[in-house]
Amino acid sequence: MFTDSRMPKKEPVAEIFESVSDGLKQLYRSKIRPIEEAYKFGEFYSPYMNDSDFDAKPMVLLLGQYSVGKTSFIKYLLGRDFPGAHIGPEPTTDRFIAVMHGQEDKTTPGNALAVSANMPFRGLEMFGNGFLSKFQGAQLDSPLLHHVTLIDTPGVLSGEKQRIGLRRSPPSGAAAARRSEVCAVAR
Repeated sequence: MFTDSRMPKKEPVAEIFESVSDGLKQLYRSKIRPIEEAYKFGEFYSPYMNDSDFDAKPMVLLLGQYSVGKTSFIKYLLGRDFPGAHIGPEPTTDRFIAVMHGQEDKTTPGNALAVSANMPFRGLEMFGNGFLSKFQGAQLDSPLLHHVTLIDTPGVLSGEKQRIGLRRSPPSGAAAARRSEVCAVAR
């Protein structure tokens, strides 16, 4: 193809987006997702992302042995109890609880969260009903939850109990950690 050296070169036009999130969504849809689909990334590693993944608040996952104060710490940060919270000397949190902002106090089963298009938990479907039955959402009105989602976890067993096979399933912890921006470890 011949070009005329007298013609001015056109500069690429930058797209303008309302927010960084909107720009990332467009970049993902136009550049990254086609590559993921071509190599079937969503079938082997992590499901394809949707808008709710980009729009979600950052998630902070709290990890640690049982009875070290993970649930109490969340209660302290919120300044109140949250739906599904149980505090006691023995292991009381037996599931992963996504503590999110909501207008009224309520809990939502994990399988409902995983199929909801407006929640960032769709990727957890791949871990099956065994995991989803041990996952739930707790919604409440708290100023902190306007900016972040907190994930309360069941305690990690230690010592003799872990050796005799009472430990938690590793994929469930990995699933929750993979979707979190920050993992805080309580000791």
